[in-house]
Amino acid sequence: MKTLNVYRLDPVDHLVKPQEFSDVDEFSPALSLMTDFRTHQPHIVSANVPALGVARLMAMEGVDSKLVVDRDHEFIGLLTADRLSEQYILVTQTMQGVERSELTAADMMLPRAAIPALDYEALKGATIRDLVRTLREAGENHCLVLDRDEHHIRGLISVQDIAERLHRDVQVRPKTSIMNAVQA
Repeated sequence: MKTLNVYRLDPVDHLVKPQEFSDVDEFSPALSLMTDFRTHQPHIVSANVPALGVARLMAMEGVDSKLVVDRDHEFIGLLTADRLSEQYILVTQTMQGVERSELTAADMMLPRAAIPALDYEALKGATIRDLVRTLREAGENHCLVLDRDEHHIRGLISVQDIAERLHRDVQVRPKTSIMNAVQA
């Protein structure tokens, strides 16, 4: 058995975040930027949670999306920072005829059936450059990763995460208008 040393933190020791490192570039494997649910707990929120509370929570956690689950903890949609923007909130509020404080995560989410997914096996041979090109062509800022053989939603890819790791802006122009996206 190996003995491990235990240390105390020095005042200069700090928490690190992936975006502090420059260990990926556009030729790195696409899977290196996937949030893999096999090794990382997904960020989830219940469908009935007030949307404005989720927006504050996401800002505090520094995440740009949360998976929405129903009362049985089944995945039903994706809630992104974009969908919690003032524009989306106003359009949804107007369309549903409710007060903004009554809007829930379920009201603001992109439903499961409308969320694009990439095949896990196909991503194994792809680079970040391939991934960015695909997301730009699709007009998507978020994409699920699906293990089609196992029928597992294996992970999530975010353009914001890609941009932070590449240390440069990565623009994706959405293919739908806010009105069409709210109705999706």
